[in-house]
Order: sequence, then C-alpha cells, then structure tokens
Amino acid sequence: MNAGYPWGGRVQLIAMLAAGLVFLSGCACSPKTDLTKIRAGWFGPETAGLTFPFYDADVNAVCDPPIGWKAERLKTGNNHVHQVWLSATGATAYGVIHFTLPLPVGQNMALSGFLNQMKDTEGDCTLVERHDDPNLPGIRFVAEGGLYRIRTNFIVVGWAVYAGTLRGKPVMAGELDLAVRARERTRVGSAKGQ
Repeated sequence: MNAGYPWGGRVQLIAMLAAGLVFLSGCACSPKTDLTKIRAGWFGPETAGLTFPFYDADVNAVCDPPIGWKAERLKTGNNHVHQVWLSATGATAYGVIHFTLPLPVGQNMALSGFLNQMKDTEGDCTLVERHDDPNLPGIRFVAEGGLYRIRTNFIVVGWAVYAGTLRGKPVMAGELDLAVRARERTRVGSAKGQ
C-alpha cells in the first residue's frame, strides 16, 4: 500500500479492474458467451442446451427444460397436474405430468388408464412401442394421439415425463434431442433434495 494515500492500494486495484472491464466491454464485435458450451464444459455433453435443474413444486419433480423453451400455462385436472415447455418453433415439447391413482394398481392397468385419458383429451391414442424398464421403475413407451407423438418415461407411482412432437409436421431432430435429454434428466418425487 502507498503510505501517502490511505486508500492507495485499493484505489489502484479498483482502477486496474475498471480498466480491464472497460477494455473487455469495449470489444462490441466479440460474440456473446454461449451458455450451452459453458454448461457442457462443466457438466458434460448431456447437459448442453439445458437450463440448470430446478424443483417444480406443482409437478413435484426436478425439471431441466431446454434453454429458451417457454413454459405453458399449468394444466390441472381432478387427478393430475401437467407442465409443458415448448420450443420456439412450437413443434417440440418437454412435459411433466404428476398424477394420482385412486388405488394402487400395476403397470399395465396404470398405462391403460393413462392412454385412455390421452384418447379422451386428444380424440385418439395409439400405443406404438412399449418397454418395461426396471431402472425407472416403470415403462418407456411411445404413443400417438390426435395431435402429438410422445416418447414417455411412465413411472407408475405418479409421473409421466415426455418428449413430444407434433404429428404431420417434420420432426426437428435437434429439438427432439433436447427434449429427450431433458426427459432423462428429470427426477421425480423424493429428488427434491438431491
């Protein structure tokens, strides 16, 4: 520190920092920082393009929607709450549905009920693929409704997490990849504290 000036050392440090900021901000031609690359560098390529995970109390899940996707208005029914995030094109969605069942039921009956509900809301529903997955634990399935094709992780104790695309429109492969990775990173129920 400079003995002649009580703030000497601090003033010099502040002046150097200010000069550095002026220099850096003066480069208007430099591109903006790409947050997806920063996140990918920190957490691996599976998180590139996704927001930082957050707990959504409405659906009782830790969600990780793609950066820039807009949350739709929360949809609620007698036995479910449904949150959807849409891509800028509107062609692709990431969604989380938290539902309750009146009685404990097995996977087949729960899936049948879910598909019937989808048919009621969309006017049509066809199960395209189904695979039991003990790692969920639950079912991975693909279904087509009147408007959407959904690729779903169905957790029988109360969640359906999906990546969806509009039927009859070209699938935007990059958007679908983001939605699928968001689906896979979603943690339901007790994941709040993780």
